[in-house]
Amino acid sequence: MDRILIYIFIALVITVPFLYRIIRLGTLSWIVKKNQLEQVGNYDKAEQLRFVQIIIGYFYFILHGSMIWGWDNAVLFMGVSFFIGIIMEIVGTRTGVVFGGKYKFDLSKSPGPSYLGIPLVIPLSWSGLIYMGFNYSTLILGNGSYFNQSFIFLFIPSLLLMIIDLVLDPIAVDEKRWGWGKPGAYYGVPFLNFIGWFFTTFLILWVFIRLQSQIVIDQDLSYFFKYSPGFLFCILPAIASRPCFERRLNLPGMIGLIFSTGLILAIVI
Repeated sequence: MDRILIYIFIALVITVPFLYRIIRLGTLSWIVKKNQLEQVGNYDKAEQLRFVQIIIGYFYFILHGSMIWGWDNAVLFMGVSFFIGIIMEIVGTRTGVVFGGKYKFDLSKSPGPSYLGIPLVIPLSWSGLIYMGFNYSTLILGNGSYFNQSFIFLFIPSLLLMIIDLVLDPIAVDEKRWGWGKPGAYYGVPFLNFIGWFFTTFLILWVFIRLQSQIVIDQDLSYFFKYSPGFLFCILPAIASRPCFERRLNLPGMIGLIFSTGLILAIVI
């Protein structure tokens, strides 16, 4: 079973950066000009593909979690992260609390259904990103960290998610997927938004580890499969750096490359 899931994982890693681009722009070029990105082309079809990719990734993480933690904990994690994620987004869009001010999603640029103005792909993404960051943290802290409820275990994944958002949010704002009523100083993103990412991640993990049942890790699973979400988290900032450089978001692009390098070195050293 884990071998089949590894094949799915590899397919996701390959299709996420390349297949979307082929459908949207009709090119395999690693770097394109910004004016090419602003062409409509097959945008809607490409966004439908992105939604399918996110759904497949989401279920991959559920299956992965069920084999690592058991079904009850895997479903609990995804449920807690989805529920808290969408609640924080609703509060943020309506009150301006949490993410540095009031903001709004452009639903025409977000694939899939929405609820109260929040694309459901957003809380799904919260679940996936936190799961990857959580899995990476267990890789560098050791298996015992699955049971660890100490502050450092909550702090590290929250910090990792905050840093990766320094790369991701500027892209989304530049693409006008969402935006703040009062644009922030960091490529339109308020600096308090990143504190919101840290707090939301910390809260989700805090709730999860207090509700989880006992976890017994299956030691027969392969090392690569066990930490495959963490490995994907390592390269995700570097993958995201490409659209940053294409959109002349040079600082986020550099942060993405440096962050990926640091994540990989933390494993190797």
